[in-house]
Amino acid sequence: MKQENHIIGNGVRCLTLADSRFKTAQITVALLLPLTKETVEENALLARLLVRNCAQYPDFTALNRRLNELYGATVSGEVSRVGEVQALVFTAEATADRFAFQGEKVTAACADLLRDMLFRPAFENGCFRAEDVEPERRCLAEEVRAEINEKRWYARCQAERLLCPNEAYSIGRYGSTEVIESLTPERLTAAWKRVLQQASVQLILQDNCVLSEVEDAFCREFAAVEGRQPVPCFTDTATRMPTLRRKVERMDVGQSKLVMGFRTDYAEPQREVSAVRLMNALFGGTATSLLFRNVREKLSLCYYCSSAYDRVKGVLLVQSGVDEQNAVRAETEILAQRDLICRGEFTEEDLEAARRSVVQSFEAVNDSQSARAAWYVVQSTRDDLRKPEEIREEIAAVTREEVIAAAQKLQYECVYMLAPKEEATDE
Repeated sequence: MKQENHIIGNGVRCLTLADSRFKTAQITVALLLPLTKETVEENALLARLLVRNCAQYPDFTALNRRLNELYGATVSGEVSRVGEVQALVFTAEATADRFAFQGEKVTAACADLLRDMLFRPAFENGCFRAEDVEPERRCLAEEVRAEINEKRWYARCQAERLLCPNEAYSIGRYGSTEVIESLTPERLTAAWKRVLQQASVQLILQDNCVLSEVEDAFCREFAAVEGRQPVPCFTDTATRMPTLRRKVERMDVGQSKLVMGFRTDYAEPQREVSAVRLMNALFGGTATSLLFRNVREKLSLCYYCSSAYDRVKGVLLVQSGVDEQNAVRAETEILAQRDLICRGEFTEEDLEAARRSVVQSFEAVNDSQSARAAWYVVQSTRDDLRKPEEIREEIAAVTREEVIAAAQKLQYECVYMLAPKEEATDE
């Protein structure tokens, strides 16, 4: 696989991945902006609205006819959070040109369509059309409302707010339903102009060959944006709190969700991140981890118990499903497993099983174009784009002592529990 990454314009980088293993070409445009309370809802809605149509193909029928002409190409838009950066990610995927029946330039045509969607929306009187805004606004608001039904996800979000109460990290990925429902075509049009002016851009081109004509076309589009001045995107590492914070929220649930929040002291681009990654895998990040084997399997305190490390923000969350009467003991045992790592009381077999799991996860990144694009979107918040192979080699070299040192830096800062409603008692 041939890989090149270079700056092609003001705040615009292009990564080309020439790989003959895939029969499709994929074009990804990631627009990176600071995650703020003032803009989160506008950006989230734009990610949906912009791939609905464009000026040349202004309705569903016309757009789908064009996609069918391009051998069933697809175009999608989504929004994600990378630390304290909001990423609007637009993807076009099409059959690679070498498989076109008549030698058509399918990839370039698909890129043209994606550019039209981003830069030439279907406007009416200089604004987004109300008939396009209303259904997308309604769907996004419904998705936000539905998050409370995903209790495990809801508990995690609440724990993040408890862990980072005054930081951008606590902002929901889509914002609030109240603001979403108040968004107008005029406000979204202003937001669209702001995004094109202020976003840092990572263009990712994946095909069998280098798509220089696609790269040049996107470069010209962004260069033509009036008043373009990219805003720096960065994530503040978490500030340690002096006391442990606790919160219990009660709902109509059958199983309690216990989420424990830790700060690690290490985040990108610090070299210790690889040690924390391996420590997390040993702690609770794999099916062979201490939390899974001891807290869930041996002691049967949890229905599930796992940990996840956000290397961009430098925080680690342990999530578990418990019966409320077991919550205190589960919390104690989870901390006891952390302390075992701090004291080095784990076997070489435990460490190597964790290492193999992490290494294999990096090997899998290059198995699909979508996984590779997702990897580089996260990497695009850095000044340099690191290959998964580089991180894999670092993980392979992490020592036992470095894992112990990483565990010793874990500071327990918050615990959130979503518990069943208390039963009413007769007086």
